[in-house]
Amino acid sequence: MTKEKYRSFCDSCVKWLFPIAMAICSVMLLVAIIHVIMRYVFKSPLSWSEEFLRFAIVWFTMISAAILHHNKGHIGLIIFRDMLPRKLRAFCIRVVPFMAVIATASVAVNGILLLFKTYKQITPALNISVAIPYAAIPIGCFFMTLFGIGHILEISLSDKLPEKKTVPETTEKGGECNL
Repeated sequence: MTKEKYRSFCDSCVKWLFPIAMAICSVMLLVAIIHVIMRYVFKSPLSWSEEFLRFAIVWFTMISAAILHHNKGHIGLIIFRDMLPRKLRAFCIRVVPFMAVIATASVAVNGILLLFKTYKQITPALNISVAIPYAAIPIGCFFMTLFGIGHILEISLSDKLPEKKTVPETTEKGGECNL
């Protein structure tokens, strides 16, 4: 598989992960509104809504983190990396994606092992297996690993280093940034 085909595969994964994340977010908002109305207007709170919201936010976070990883949107200490000498900077640019893939793959594998240990446990309010909410961890890290491999193919194995980032300057008028 070529770099371009792999990038296209990752892009298509994000195209269906994004609507899933938005659907989870929308359902969380709806359940939270219904919970507040039931608790404060009807004085009869839902017994399952808080547990559902806790599990849904984990799913939303892991899927969103994978999408963010694909778009290279995670917080990075680029300013410090760019202060390094050229050879050390090149080394960091090529090694960090490998370390990220190892870390996310490790969490994905350990998350799967956690699922095997906990799938018989049942949640108190929703009465579902705890493997369902816990599955967000290995699934999110699986996609982060896939996208990290794409970053390795894209950045680490190329001959050209990314340009150094510059800090936007402020204007004399109101401190606004010139982008």
